[in-house]
Amino acid sequence: MAPSAGPSDQHKTGDAAHARSAESIDALFRALESVDGDVSPQLARAVQATINLVKQIGREFGLLTESEARAALGPGNDTDVFDFGLRHRGLTLYPGFLFETSPDGEGPMRVRPLLKELKKIASEYDWDGQDVVFWMTSPTTWFAEYGRPVDHLDEPAAVIAALTAEAGIQW
Repeated sequence: MAPSAGPSDQHKTGDAAHARSAESIDALFRALESVDGDVSPQLARAVQATINLVKQIGREFGLLTESEARAALGPGNDTDVFDFGLRHRGLTLYPGFLFETSPDGEGPMRVRPLLKELKKIASEYDWDGQDVVFWMTSPTTWFAEYGRPVDHLDEPAAVIAALTAEAGIQW
């Protein structure tokens, strides 16, 4: 690693970070001030955590708009994928891992068959599609070394069993 060029080098980096923080703070103030009622710190934190998770999913898997998803699936392939949307910046977006190439490798993409079963399980336990997407991209004890369900898409039975067990937990 190259040594620092000196205090001015460190100062410029600090200024950029400070500017980003100030911009974020200003944006949060505007958003929170636009709400008539009080916003609890817990709610503000939960909303930001959700936004951060959607961004992370987008960076890792890509996010398709509804029109992009329909184009990728081709005509006549409207399926359960539209129940697994994530809200972000006024759009409903669909993570790329929800799709796979068609079995013959030709033609349009298809929705992973696993989703139909996950949707059924989720509805039995009052989970929505976003809950399932967030669960699929989060570490869980149902897989070795706290693996994520999304990393086990080639093991649909294991993912189905894990969601059934996870969603059915009662505290």
